[in-house]
Amino acid sequence: MARRITVPIAAATVLAALILSGPVLGQPPAAQAASIAERSCEDGLPDRAVCGTLSVPETRGDPASRAIDLPYVVIPAETQPPTGSPVVTMAGGPGQSSTAIAEALAADPRIGGTRDIIALAQRGGLESSAPLDCPAASAAYVDTFTDDSSPAAEMTTVAVELKDCLAAFAEQGGNVSAYTRTETAADLVELRTVLAYPSWTLFGDTWSTKVLQTVATTDSAGVDAVVLNAFSPIDRDIKGDAYAALENALRTLSERSGGEYADLNTDLADTAALFSDEPVNGLLTNPFTNRQRYYSLTGSDAVTIVQQALYDPETAAAVPYLLQRLADGETDALNPIVDPVLENLSRTSLAQYWVEACRDEQPFWSADPLEPVAEGSDEEPTPKPVLTYLTAADQLCGPLGLAASAGETRTIVPQQQPALIFGSDTDPLVPLAVVQSGTGSFPNSQVVTLQGAGRAGVLADPCGMDQLAAWLAQTGIPVETTCSDLAEANPAISADEVHPTSRFDSVVTAVEDQEPFPLTIPLIFGGFAGLWFLGWLIAVIVQAVRRESIALLIATGIAPVTGVAFLAALWVTVSSALASSPAFTLVGVPTVTPWLGILLGVGFLGIIPVWRLGGRAAATLAAAATIIWLGMIVWFVWVAVLPS
Repeated sequence: MARRITVPIAAATVLAALILSGPVLGQPPAAQAASIAERSCEDGLPDRAVCGTLSVPETRGDPASRAIDLPYVVIPAETQPPTGSPVVTMAGGPGQSSTAIAEALAADPRIGGTRDIIALAQRGGLESSAPLDCPAASAAYVDTFTDDSSPAAEMTTVAVELKDCLAAFAEQGGNVSAYTRTETAADLVELRTVLAYPSWTLFGDTWSTKVLQTVATTDSAGVDAVVLNAFSPIDRDIKGDAYAALENALRTLSERSGGEYADLNTDLADTAALFSDEPVNGLLTNPFTNRQRYYSLTGSDAVTIVQQALYDPETAAAVPYLLQRLADGETDALNPIVDPVLENLSRTSLAQYWVEACRDEQPFWSADPLEPVAEGSDEEPTPKPVLTYLTAADQLCGPLGLAASAGETRTIVPQQQPALIFGSDTDPLVPLAVVQSGTGSFPNSQVVTLQGAGRAGVLADPCGMDQLAAWLAQTGIPVETTCSDLAEANPAISADEVHPTSRFDSVVTAVEDQEPFPLTIPLIFGGFAGLWFLGWLIAVIVQAVRRESIALLIATGIAPVTGVAFLAALWVTVSSALASSPAFTLVGVPTVTPWLGILLGVGFLGIIPVWRLGGRAAATLAAAATIIWLGMIVWFVWVAVLPS
């Protein structure tokens, strides 16, 4: 049940003044200054959380503009009064949770114990009163993975759906052009004003680092320090950076593999060429419609999927072996990774991303990459495989007709606030060199390299959190410049450890999602073997107590004992592999796993003594056991033994 929380005294004072002043008669509500209102907090937030809504004009400077409401959360410091300035943050990407980062910071007693943590939802986000979300366009984008046309041609349906959504948005009084980085930054500045904080510390994560860099520039007096995770300065060509980052991430993984995966970039190029020559087919589930469809993946689709798989450092550990198999022509190896990647994409509001990119980024980014040609050659350069969501923006921005943001919004004005900047050497979207270039924006800064962090960043890295907490406790003190926790925790899975099968991951997924249907055969087998084992054990104990012969009875226990032993061994070997590498089953099972089938074979032969007991009950038991064991053997051979 939602709970009612009182807003802070300073905020309440401002709110009361705004209410008492009242609106000007006949004037649209949004023409008034920004204001706040109390609201109930969502379940799951800390009990001490204070929740409200910031109302701002959708289009600043337009007296006729409507108001839009942006939820915010304040998580007060555990120790009152706070001894440090507040920390304000925003979601790491369009459509993502505005409170996830704030909750993580508040949960660390070294940070949330002494500082208020504030999070503001993005304008246009799902939590705002005017979301720019368009599930139909997002679903159409996912469906491009079922089409083997060129990436540009595949975006036709996406463009139609997005234009329809934005037309409906405009009919409801919305102004699509009001959704830019500059306007989002202004929302944060107004929140500080109405909450009456004299200054605060900014925490930017991935996408929101650009917003917070803008805040640091436009409201420098209200910003005492800046933390930027996966920082991309506002003047960057994010498309060019994305292709460079993917190449750099794969090169780093190659170097870190100790020579086992010598050139992952070549493996990716070979994979893309293979998929382009002959699109690869399989099943995917569209996370926006929950419909299953057959995919038809081209080289660009494969590159996009691999890039997205590198976001999570745990999944990235499986990518080197996966790429090796794909480059060798084992294209079915991609099957387990398709749905998780698409599910990850669904966590971002693609429509909001494209709308903002069309104004702030796409007009300023480079063309798609081309294969180089020999110097002096008359040949035309051929296109390289592309990251399809970037190509989508290229195809969508023209028809949307949104004007590019002013060039001065991309001008860097160096800021003197102390800054702590985090970057990952395996980030597949922002190269580490770009993160390090952030010292030009913040001369009074330090850069911490998170090895192997992908896009997970500082909140997922224990060492990184140690540096953050120490730096915030005494802003500007020197901290360690390199953290290796995630690289050590997620080494590349070695080919020597894996028996390749793309089917077993569906079993792990079914267990995690508690979906019994894919587990029907092993559940029947487990229940049958377990009950038989208990009954057999009781019978042995009873006959032993009676001092009766148990020789034949012992023989009839071969099947249930080996059946239970098989299930236990399977559980232990797979669980151990997942404990060492949570993405292990994306590429296969431990090499010992297929050999566990010997236990199944012994158990099947162990049914023979049951037939020899004679009698109707024994025959019924033996017949049932024969059918169930055969079913389990076939299932196990299919999902765990046969390479796929």
